[in-house]
Amino acid sequence: MSTALFHPALYASLALCALGLAWRMSAWFRVRVGPDACTVTPWQRMVAALRGVAVALFGRRLFRVLGALVLDALLLRRLYANAKLRWLGHQLILVGFTLLLLMHALAALVSEKLFQGYQPTLEPYLFLRNLFGVMVLVGVGLLWFGRRRERSGFAQARAFLGAAFVALLGFVLVSGFLLEAHKIASPRAFYRMTEQYAGTTDAEQLKPLRALWASEFGVAFADLQQPIAADLVERGRELQRDACASCHAKPASAFVSYPLARLLAPVTGLMDAAGADTWLWYLHVFACLLGLASLPFTRFFHVLAAPISLLVDAAAPQRALSAQPYAIEARASQRALALDACVRCGICDERCSVALLARYLGNPDLLPSHKLIATGALAKGRLLRSGEEEHALRAAEGAFLCTDCGRCTSRCPVGLDLEDLWQAGRGDLAVAGLAPPAQWVQARPALAWAESLEAVPRQHGLAAPDAAFAPLSADRRSFSRCVQCQTCTNVCPVVAHSTDAEHGIDLTPQKVMNLLRLGLSDLALGSRMVWDCASCYQCQESCPEGVRVADIIYELRALAVRRLGSVRSRRQAA
Repeated sequence: MSTALFHPALYASLALCALGLAWRMSAWFRVRVGPDACTVTPWQRMVAALRGVAVALFGRRLFRVLGALVLDALLLRRLYANAKLRWLGHQLILVGFTLLLLMHALAALVSEKLFQGYQPTLEPYLFLRNLFGVMVLVGVGLLWFGRRRERSGFAQARAFLGAAFVALLGFVLVSGFLLEAHKIASPRAFYRMTEQYAGTTDAEQLKPLRALWASEFGVAFADLQQPIAADLVERGRELQRDACASCHAKPASAFVSYPLARLLAPVTGLMDAAGADTWLWYLHVFACLLGLASLPFTRFFHVLAAPISLLVDAAAPQRALSAQPYAIEARASQRALALDACVRCGICDERCSVALLARYLGNPDLLPSHKLIATGALAKGRLLRSGEEEHALRAAEGAFLCTDCGRCTSRCPVGLDLEDLWQAGRGDLAVAGLAPPAQWVQARPALAWAESLEAVPRQHGLAAPDAAFAPLSADRRSFSRCVQCQTCTNVCPVVAHSTDAEHGIDLTPQKVMNLLRLGLSDLALGSRMVWDCASCYQCQESCPEGVRVADIIYELRALAVRRLGSVRSRRQAA
């Protein structure tokens, strides 16, 4: 490659990468997640970060940080504990890509300094280069398979740049294998080598060497007739030992490139005529440089952010064990860092205690990985833009239906404090006026909601989509056996503790069932009973007719979010 072209491209990609990294890392001190983060300035957060680095390097936490570097950042012990197949995939990618970078891309700085007489066309480098590339491809395949096994039921949010970056990395690997395969089979590459080292390209003079390279090195000479005479090959082997053995070995150990070279042999002449060795080289190198330049602008920025997050978590005071308060200056930066450190593995979604509810409601924003994206969008002002109202309501529903069970935090392979992030995100939602469903539903009487629903065109009874969404409350057989005996009301703890005439319940459980029997489901959706229900299931367990009272009330609550939310959006728009 021309130095005049390569060096400017390299420096430009390095500059773009450096600027992108600086911009993305500055967000850790600019982005505010949680109302309390608005009380500190970026400068205060930077000072707190520098203070934390000094304490970690020169204090008692140094060994904890070093342990996190080895065990968590490099060996990925948290991922191993939760998903061994994905751990293997990550390790294959990490090791394979790192060794390709050091021993191939940076060979002039690393391999040539470490290994005397290094030549990329000698053993074991031919084999190792193919091995490292295959490790990366297998690792990507294992991660894809691991993602396919995810049981959340929702596709992970994808970004165009992220998908383009994955495609670019795949192109780098494939183009590298193609380039090496073509060099193995190319007569043009052979003659270029003999001209450089033997000073000749005369086909007849080089016939013995050509015979050997055609039969044992895979070069596709179009003018050599098969089978090649054994004595000619032997003479070529003597020339090989005298002139070429110090730089070239048989490429058969390149277990991907060599079979690919044999496969390309019929079209090698055409590829040589088209200058394939040149344009494949340019494509491969510029794809690498483009990947370097675009890395900070994709979600794969987590390759840097995730290890830093692990080290920051190790350096932070252990809040459960230390009386030292965890300053908001440091916590605010750690929240912003978490938005970039998430690797979108989906493990938190698999373990989420409300995953079933998310599938039932059809709202992926109940799941941690989606909720984190929504939290970041809210903090960066994207969630409140015009046209995002429906997404904002779904995000609010997801935030406030979270049970704070802590499973996502305990299972996170990069140790993110998701509980603190959810609490801060709920504060931002409240400030933005996105209250929890129970709050905005109960702000209006049930009758007012029912009157608003009358203005919405609808089929008789529950509409077909609603019937599929809430089958129990749509099927009369679910509640027709109710005899209004009030057993459910008598055992209901919500009724027992409802003493406030103004803010107490407006309906008892058996009255909710009676409204359904009368076809007045719209009147039940906004009732306080539906929203104050503690889901203790005492009503359902005590019902002499076996009516699934609690399940029906829970369905009505989900249906209310769906139907009343659309009415609320229209009222706000008006």
